[in-house]
Amino acid sequence: MKNLIRTAVVGFAAASALALAQPASAASFGPVAVGDGTVSYNDGTDSFCAQAYNTEGARWVQVTLVPLSRSGPSPSWTDQNNYYGHSGSSCRSLASAYEDTYYRADIRTYWGERGTVVTRASRYFYS
Repeated sequence: MKNLIRTAVVGFAAASALALAQPASAASFGPVAVGDGTVSYNDGTDSFCAQAYNTEGARWVQVTLVPLSRSGPSPSWTDQNNYYGHSGSSCRSLASAYEDTYYRADIRTYWGERGTVVTRASRYFYS
C-alpha cells in the first residue's frame, strides 16, 4: 500500500512539473455568453468575434482588445443587432500580433428592452 501511495505521489509531482513547464500557448474559446450576445477567439484564424443576440429587440456587444504582454493591435468595435433582423456577428484579426501575446477583452453589452449598458467581466487569452 505504501508503494502505491508513493507511486501516486511521484506520478502526480511529475505530471504537475510537466504541466507547469509548458510554454504559454494560445487557446481558442467560445462562443461564450456575455449577457446580450457571445464572444469567441479562434487561434487558427487569429480572429476574435462578437455576436449580439438576434432576439427580443435591439442588442449590441462592444469589445475592446488590449494587449498586455507586448505591443500589438488593439481593435475596438460594436456588433449590433436590431429589430429588422440584422443579427450581427463581426470579427477582428489579431494576425499581426506576436504569437502568444497576452490580451484582455473588455466587453460591454446593451439590450433595448432593458435600456441599459452593462459592463461584463473581461476575458483574458493568448493570441
